[in-house]
Amino acid sequence: MEDIYIGGKKPMDENSTAEDVYITPRLKRQSVYIPPEEPFYPEEEPENEPEPEKPKKKKKSKFLRRVKAIILVAVVLFGLLTGMVYHTFSSVNYNETGHGENVFLDEDKLMQSVSVKNVLLIGVDRRNPDESSRSDTMLLVSLNTKTGKIKLTSFMRDTYVYIPERQKNAKLNAACTWGGAQMVMDTIEYNFNIKIDHYMLVDFTMFEDIINGLDGVDVEITEKEAKYMRDKVHLKNVQAGESVHLNGKEALWYCRIRALDSDFMRTKRQRKVMTALIEKVKKTNPFELYELMGEIVSLIETDMSPATLTSLAVNGLLRYLHYDIEQGSVPAEGTWQSKKISGQSVLSVDLGENREYLEEFIYE
Repeated sequence: MEDIYIGGKKPMDENSTAEDVYITPRLKRQSVYIPPEEPFYPEEEPENEPEPEKPKKKKKSKFLRRVKAIILVAVVLFGLLTGMVYHTFSSVNYNETGHGENVFLDEDKLMQSVSVKNVLLIGVDRRNPDESSRSDTMLLVSLNTKTGKIKLTSFMRDTYVYIPERQKNAKLNAACTWGGAQMVMDTIEYNFNIKIDHYMLVDFTMFEDIINGLDGVDVEITEKEAKYMRDKVHLKNVQAGESVHLNGKEALWYCRIRALDSDFMRTKRQRKVMTALIEKVKKTNPFELYELMGEIVSLIETDMSPATLTSLAVNGLLRYLHYDIEQGSVPAEGTWQSKKISGQSVLSVDLGENREYLEEFIYE
C-alpha cells in the first residue's frame, strides 16, 4: 500500500530525490457531522401599538369650567343691571323732538370726532317746568374715549353772540328763554363751530336733590366766599377751608355766587362742584346710585332716549368715572372785552380765537 503523507509533503531522508518532495495529496474521506440548519423565517415588522393615553389635566379642566361659570354669571348680572337701569330711565322726560337738525349751518363742517361725545348741561332757575327761563348754567361735558379724559367747558351767559333764529345779537343765555334747549345748542354751534351731540336740562331743585342724595360734596372755600354765604345768603354753617362739606342748598348757592367777583369765578365754582360731584360718584356704591337715579330721573329733560341714557350710565360706571377731569371756559382768557351794548354789560368775544381754543382743548 502506498504511503500517504498528510499535507502532500514527503519527509526527506538521504535517499530522497527532488521528485519525492511533493506528491499529489489524497486525503482520506472522513465523515463530519454538520448540524441541520434551522429554518429561516423573515422577521415580521411589529404592529404599531397604540400610544398610552395621556392623563387628563383635571386641574386645567376644572379651572376652565370655573372661568366659564364666572363669565356666564357676570353676563347675566350685567344684563339684569342693564335692564334695571333701562327701566329706571324709562321715566325720564324724553324730549324726542327736542334736538333737531341745525338748519342755520352745514353740520358736517362742525368740529366733531368719533372718539368725543359732547353733552350740554343746561341749568335753569324755574319754579314751573312749563315756564321759559334763561339758562343760568351752560356746561359742556366732553367725553373723550381716545385720551381717557372728561373736559368741562363753561359758556359764559353774558357772551354776546348772534342768535340765528332771531337774526339778532344778544346774550347767550337769552336763547334758552326764546327757544329752549334747541336754540341754545343752535346758537353755540353757529358761533363756535362745535358739534353738540345731546343735552340735559335740569333745574336747581333737582341739583339740590342730587347733592343731598350723595350726602353732600367737599369743596375748597375761600374766606371771602364763606363770609359772603354767611352774611348774604344766611348759611351760617359755611366755613372756609380746603375741603368744606356742603349740602345741596349750600352747594347750589356756592355755584350761584356772582356779585362777589365775576361771572368767570361763578362758572369756575360750578366746575369745582361738578368735579367734586363726579369724584363723589366714584366712591358711591352702585346700588345707592341706582336708587338715587330712580328719585331724580323724572325731573330731567333730555333728547337722549332711555336706551341711550342706559348706555351712557353703564359706560359711566365701567369707563368714564376713571377718566381724568380738566376744566376750561368760553370765552377763553385774552379773547374778550367787557362792553356796554344797549344798556347791558356784555362780553364781546373773538369768535375765531375761541373756536381754535375749543378745538385744541376738546379735540386734543
